[in-house]
Amino acid sequence: MAFVWIILRPLLTLVLWVLFFAAFLWWALQDNVADKLLSAEFYTDTISQEDAYNRIYDEVLLDEEVEDTTRDLLGGVQVVSQEEIAGLLRDILPPDYLQAQVEDSIRRTVAYLNGDREEIDLYIDLGPPLDKVKPVIFGYIDQRIDSLEEQDLGRLECTEQQANDVADIYRDRWQRLSEGEAPSSIPSLASFEEWCRETIFDLAFDDLLAQEGLDNRARQGLLAQRGKLEEDFRKGKAKEVLKLAAQPLVAPLIDDAIADIRDELDSQDRFDLIRSIADWNDDVDEQEIRADLDSARDAISGGRQFAKWGAIVVLVLTSLLMLAIHLPSIKSGLRYLGLTIFSTGLFFFIAGKVAQAQIPGRVQDLVESSADQLTDVPASATQLWEDLLVSFGQQLVGGFDVPALTLLIIGAVVFVGSFFFDRLWSALRSLWDRLNDDRRPPDPNALDSGESQP
Repeated sequence: MAFVWIILRPLLTLVLWVLFFAAFLWWALQDNVADKLLSAEFYTDTISQEDAYNRIYDEVLLDEEVEDTTRDLLGGVQVVSQEEIAGLLRDILPPDYLQAQVEDSIRRTVAYLNGDREEIDLYIDLGPPLDKVKPVIFGYIDQRIDSLEEQDLGRLECTEQQANDVADIYRDRWQRLSEGEAPSSIPSLASFEEWCRETIFDLAFDDLLAQEGLDNRARQGLLAQRGKLEEDFRKGKAKEVLKLAAQPLVAPLIDDAIADIRDELDSQDRFDLIRSIADWNDDVDEQEIRADLDSARDAISGGRQFAKWGAIVVLVLTSLLMLAIHLPSIKSGLRYLGLTIFSTGLFFFIAGKVAQAQIPGRVQDLVESSADQLTDVPASATQLWEDLLVSFGQQLVGGFDVPALTLLIIGAVVFVGSFFFDRLWSALRSLWDRLNDDRRPPDPNALDSGESQP
């Protein structure tokens, strides 16, 4: 029997080492990875640390590859530069508002996965930004018009030909506004008498309304503003005339752009990510996606805490069993236990450092290979996505350092302490005996005999 036990003991020690290693791995995954992935702060803090919200405006929206898309979002209004487009979009959808919407969506999703919410709501409310589109674009056009150069034509005689020529210029400027193009110059009306201005206005205005390509909504808006437009024109306020005409002329472009955006939103002007995924993918519908998410949520919330504490129980039991199989030699059991703890901690410490060093390169390869398949993704967006993934990955594996180092130190202490176990045990027994002697009550017989001595 002793011979059999000599053979079984190393085998059982190896099995217990494997169980200890696996249990610590499972605990580390639950404590470090699962807990972080199910924490809203893990996502919100990481995104903020990468300054992602500002980088969308400062980098992504300035990329030439998204110029056509951003111009479409502004209703086709011809903005001078990509920097101005980014500035207008920043005014319409400020970074702070975008951040608040994204963080609220993350918190709702994490609460759902943790079982604190019955349904998942993954959306961004675009209602307030859409309400700001017209005021922001109208304000931009007014600024452009204020910066126009009024061409001084000098004092001119109001001939029929001269009136027609100037009327054609103003009709052309208004028509360009209806196409989303702000004019770069305009003739000054100070060159003509007031009665001539009235003639020029009638010619230009009537000619504009007669254009077949003019949107009927713009035509109705101009007719509603005719009195004020004619008054300012007669007074020679060329820039005020342009600004006043700009709103009814440009409004249809903006309205159509907003309508196109709202086609992608729900009835409350919210961009619902789950609904959008279902619209993009013909193989699944929204109900199927939500059912799959419900199943995943139930599996996560049901077994996470049990698995974490189960791993701790296995760690404790394997440690006790390793001591037990080496009885009666406790110091031998401590030595093997120390080696098990030390080697496990050392492995995970080194593995964590290697993973942190490898993650940037691996993520870069993954992002680049994905970007190659999606040729319309701008380089700035790819870089932002890569930075976020690297940060997420490094934080996930970075959490292995402290528990692995703690395990390594404990293992080293247990292993070294096993060599001094006999001395420590003897010292503890001596201390225990001494304490018992001090607590033992005095013998009355001994006291009596001592008093009777001379």
